Amino acid sequence: MLRIVLKNIACAAMIAVVCLSAAIILAKHQPKRYAVFAGYNQDGTIHPYVISYLKGLNEICAGVVYIADSELRPEEEAKLKPLTIHYENKRHEEYDFGSYKRGYNWLKANGYLDNADELIFANDSTYAPMTSFKPMFKKMSQKMDIDFWGNTQNHRFNPHIQTYFIVFKKSVIQSRAFADFINKVHHQNDSSEYILNYEVKLTPHLQNLGYKWTTYIPYEDFKNKELPDNNAYPLTLLSTYHNQFLKRRTFTTNLDVREDKGLVLKYLEDNYPKKHQEIVREIFPK
Repeated sequence: MLRIVLKNIACAAMIAVVCLSAAIILAKHQPKRYAVFAGYNQDGTIHPYVISYLKGLNEICAGVVYIADSELRPEEEAKLKPLTIHYENKRHEEYDFGSYKRGYNWLKANGYLDNADELIFANDSTYAPMTSFKPMFKKMSQKMDIDFWGNTQNHRFNPHIQTYFIVFKKSVIQSRAFADFINKVHHQNDSSEYILNYEVKLTPHLQNLGYKWTTYIPYEDFKNKELPDNNAYPLTLLSTYHNQFLKRRTFTTNLDVREDKGLVLKYLEDNYPKKHQEIVREIFPK
């Protein structure tokens, strides 16, 4: 009996060692990833959906930088401290790309990008994640030949990744061309000019330099749709592709949504009840 017990203990110990070794190997292969999150606090507060987004980023990132193009109430800063390695809340009047520029330069100046494998630019125009970013990053990590990617693309003006969420790999992060593009961001007279001059131009600029790109949501599946913006079809994105993002403008008149908004809310309620409650509180404040 003692021999059997000792044998079982030895087997258990061996399994534990194997599991630990596998965990160490896996950890070594986890990309070192940082995120710059662009925010805008119209009322000087951090909204709950932003906190959820930052928590989701922290699950996949070594650090998150929060840059807002607005002021923030002093008492609200306590919400950011446990979720960020750096944050700034000052009106700079360069919209999201101005925040991306500042966050990128802070990470670079402080050495975070020296050994970074990936850099995320994200903003507060979406509710995310529905559950977790991990499955999406696991899938995209298999695309070894890609230098940068995003969640969706738009073919208005020209094919380009929509910069509410875009991921750059080391080849781009360390390139002079990327740094030059980001640091040329400056104040524009109209918000649409940021889209035309930066979002629309970033993808072809990098592509013309030989960098390869793709998106998590396959644009080919939407090529016969009436509108070039995948986000006009939120129910399809959620139900068919398990999209982790939902544009906040879905429930306003600022986005031409071609699917029933009531069905979108119903799908959220049935499949993502926690996120549904968060969104309902946001769009129907008491």
